[in-house]
Amino acid sequence: MKRWLLAFALLLPLTGCKPVLTARVPVLPTGDELPAGAVPRDLPTGTGDTLTVTEEKMRVGVRYVVSAPGGRVGSIAFEPVPDIPLARIQVPGGEARAVFLAQGRVTQAGLERLLHGTRHAKDLARTLTDGVGAAEERYLFAFFALMRQGTDAPRLALIQCGVSHSGQEPIAKALQVQAARQGLRLDADGDLIRLPNRDLALSVLFQGLRDALANGDCRADLPLQLPDL
Repeated sequence: MKRWLLAFALLLPLTGCKPVLTARVPVLPTGDELPAGAVPRDLPTGTGDTLTVTEEKMRVGVRYVVSAPGGRVGSIAFEPVPDIPLARIQVPGGEARAVFLAQGRVTQAGLERLLHGTRHAKDLARTLTDGVGAAEERYLFAFFALMRQGTDAPRLALIQCGVSHSGQEPIAKALQVQAARQGLRLDADGDLIRLPNRDLALSVLFQGLRDALANGDCRADLPLQLPDL
């Protein structure tokens, strides 16, 4: 796994699992507004800082801006995924009520703010771009279930598949099969370089998840959180 993938995983923020897709171009211009409380407003980083998540309403749609004490880190947009068999997603003591595609965006400057003072800061910030500088953007995609356990309010949880529910790699593999089948070109590292058609990209992403769920053994209970940096 490329080391900058970990940086993306920190932004979303997850616990360092491999995303289903990375891209140099956005697929979602903006996203949908999620129910109150589904997205935590404060996220401790493990370095003594706290990231703040704020909802930003656009002319069309909503995005969630992630900020560190030094400024903006990036943003997250959510898109509902249609026609998902929710019963196939295991939620211990609860149920999945909806599924969302999450698109995380970060620049090198934002990544440096996120990782300042950590042992990974310089290495990860350096590997984010390929010599284009701070203007370079990267995007990461992952799937989350809006789930509810007991009497708790609905919240987002990462969908993980495979024998040990260890990450989204089974979804990523299913997505690559769909990309080849539907004609969406990815580079040798599985990175989406150009977006010829937004609907095609969403079709590949959504069908990849459906295929992974059809193979069974998927669950959602990992909350949004940051690992120890």
